[in-house]
Amino acid sequence: MRSAIASVLLIVTVAACGHDRSTDVPSTPDEVAQITLSAPTLDPLTSTGDTRTVTATATDATGSPVTGAQLTWSTSAPSVVTVSGSGTSAVVTAVDDGTAEITASSGRVERKLTITVRRRVVSINVSARDTVVVAGETTQLTVVGSDARGQPIMRLAGLQFVTSNPFSVDVTQTGLVTALFSPFNPMTSVIRAFLIGDGFVLVDSVVIRVGSAAPPDFQFAALLLPEGVRPEPVNAVGQGVVFFTPDGAQVRFKMLWALMTGSPVSAHIHGPDGDDTVADILVDLPLGTPTDNQGVVSGSFSAANIRSQGGRPPVSLDSVVTLLRRFPFAYVDVHSALFPDGEMRGAVNHLR
Repeated sequence: MRSAIASVLLIVTVAACGHDRSTDVPSTPDEVAQITLSAPTLDPLTSTGDTRTVTATATDATGSPVTGAQLTWSTSAPSVVTVSGSGTSAVVTAVDDGTAEITASSGRVERKLTITVRRRVVSINVSARDTVVVAGETTQLTVVGSDARGQPIMRLAGLQFVTSNPFSVDVTQTGLVTALFSPFNPMTSVIRAFLIGDGFVLVDSVVIRVGSAAPPDFQFAALLLPEGVRPEPVNAVGQGVVFFTPDGAQVRFKMLWALMTGSPVSAHIHGPDGDDTVADILVDLPLGTPTDNQGVVSGSFSAANIRSQGGRPPVSLDSVVTLLRRFPFAYVDVHSALFPDGEMRGAVNHLR
């Protein structure tokens, strides 16, 4: 019974021995010599706006209560808790996580009580800067928690993210979402955010849709898949697409790839090939130096990128464009370190 009472009512007493502790002059009657502070509990406050009443008892040097004692109340951390009160009672209000000391004072006599705020997350909300993301681009997820009073909690530890469709949408454990090119439906994914704590799991989700990455004026395209590689398909799951747009003395291209075994090391247009076999390289596509197994690169090629074949001079750029119009006489092959002879391949189609 004694321990139960002690856990409910915490009383801290400073003994002044009947003297003002700064001057060592005996206290006069009705002068505060001691202050005790009590609170119903010292358990942490768990929501912004939660309140707790702190009560002070002021006594003189003889231990008798000082009637009408006027105490000054203060908090050491107003960003954690605020305090409002006069006389022998004050209300403490939670603001944010942390610890603060509540002080009641009368002249040179004071007493402190420690109050802790440890807000408890009861729900989470996940949102995305963009819910329609063009293939090859990214968006950042934001997760905000709420306490029991619906107040936001921004700093969350223990978050995890899972995508329902890794072929179309990738998500890192920092919440960075990347839309991937995929020729297969659905071109959407449900991203779930999990907050895992001590004895609880909170979940929320957001739907990400993959937007088309096709340039508005493209004329040719090739769907790149491992099963298209010749002379034999390769055992891989990569997928990609390349768009071509003739533009005067150059041909612009945009290539997307995802789920390759590594970053692409080179890509070429091959042809002519009307037999679904292996043809010579016709054009080198300048990719730069990709570093990831998923990505997008835009560039262009001109007559300078066209190779000679069979000892003959390189053909003209117009001849290459003419070949691209003749499905399936030209194809694109993408090479990786693991598959140097080609990891993905697709015939070029004249679509516009």
